[in-house]
Amino acid sequence: MKISLERNAGNELVPYVAHIDSSDLTIHKPSQFKVPVQAIYTGTTKSFQAEVCGFLAKANTADGLIPRLENLLYQLINVARLPRHVFVARRAKKIYPVYTIGHEVMATTPGGPVFRHVELAKVREYLTDYLHETNVLGEKGLSDKLHVRGLDMETLGLLRPIFYLKKRVSGETDFWSPVFESPAGKTVYTYAVNAQREVTLNGREVLVLRDLVAELLKTDGRLHDRYDLRADRLMPTYWDRLKRELKPEGQLTVSGQLVDVYSAGNVWLALEPRPDEARYGLFFGANSDDLRGRMTRDFIRRGLAVPA
Repeated sequence: MKISLERNAGNELVPYVAHIDSSDLTIHKPSQFKVPVQAIYTGTTKSFQAEVCGFLAKANTADGLIPRLENLLYQLINVARLPRHVFVARRAKKIYPVYTIGHEVMATTPGGPVFRHVELAKVREYLTDYLHETNVLGEKGLSDKLHVRGLDMETLGLLRPIFYLKKRVSGETDFWSPVFESPAGKTVYTYAVNAQREVTLNGREVLVLRDLVAELLKTDGRLHDRYDLRADRLMPTYWDRLKRELKPEGQLTVSGQLVDVYSAGNVWLALEPRPDEARYGLFFGANSDDLRGRMTRDFIRRGLAVPA
């Protein structure tokens, strides 16, 4: 592990950048990072801190931060890897690293059990149940919940998902994968079927990435109907860009709710606004009747409609 500080001239709030090289300890690429070091002022007292994977290293001097960063990184490196995601329990102020190891995803808990599965959705489910049992998240079904964040593999800062690829079909294992924009702003990516899957940011990235992951999941035997994979909690900026690539097809009434319908070639899409989250849900189907059936089943599952 090699860590050095570089002066960040002209920036009093971020006066240093910590250059970190983990190549002797980790097997993934990249293994070199540039972590911003913040100056914290409390009255006339000045201290320093740096965030790595959501965890803070703090020291009274900039040089004193180096061993703190080194110790934090040694704790975070697991099976020769840094995490690619973390789960965050906001109210409890707890963070749980998530590692990608071959075809499996693994979440760790401090001094406690490790949860592994091929699906990130199942790992979150197992970890959530454990944290309810240990009173970290409070009573089951209430209180806090786990939020996923990605890792900026340049700065090791946290990334908020721009949308999620999701499959929830009765009798089948859930698939749930957060999607992130790359730090350079040129691509979007997710982790699916053992690897990072990345497509160009061009207005159609939601469609292209969904199609790519759907085909991979079908080949892997984890998806039987490609339209079962949908885009959920899509940020407005990305929807506005995608909308320009679609053909409007009117509206549908689904369980008393009027929804806009679009098409892209042979694929039909229905838009579900999520005003409480300022995001959108996208359903995919072969035609308008197919969309209505899929949305109705999902609304029933979520308690937004009752079976006819």
